[in-house]
Amino acid sequence: MKIYAFFVLWSVMVLASCAPRVGPAYIYHRAQPVEIELRNFSFSPDHFVVLGNEFPITLLLKNESTLRHNFTLMAPDRTIVLSKDSDPNTLVTLNIESLKPVNYLFYCSFHQQKGMQGMMMVDQ
Repeated sequence: MKIYAFFVLWSVMVLASCAPRVGPAYIYHRAQPVEIELRNFSFSPDHFVVLGNEFPITLLLKNESTLRHNFTLMAPDRTIVLSKDSDPNTLVTLNIESLKPVNYLFYCSFHQQKGMQGMMMVDQ
């Protein structure tokens, strides 16, 4: 178990060093939803890890800005896994049954050019 935890933390540190705009990584467990705040041109958190055995997961998107945002999850092969718009000051719930253990980019389709993006790492 210690080796597994070390590998996860090491992977997160390596990935964080590869993406300069990505903040600290958060590890989520099935017992709690992944809460993501959609702010003016940023996500918080903008980097999180989901362990492969923790599916299904629930994403709670909290649009706390005065702008309309979007949450699009894209696989490494550029396939769109899901996409959902969020009006200002709303809460959107998304359920994901399973994903392959790779890194997924998520972004706001309206504001990606302004840096509104992040990474979801699915570990085995």
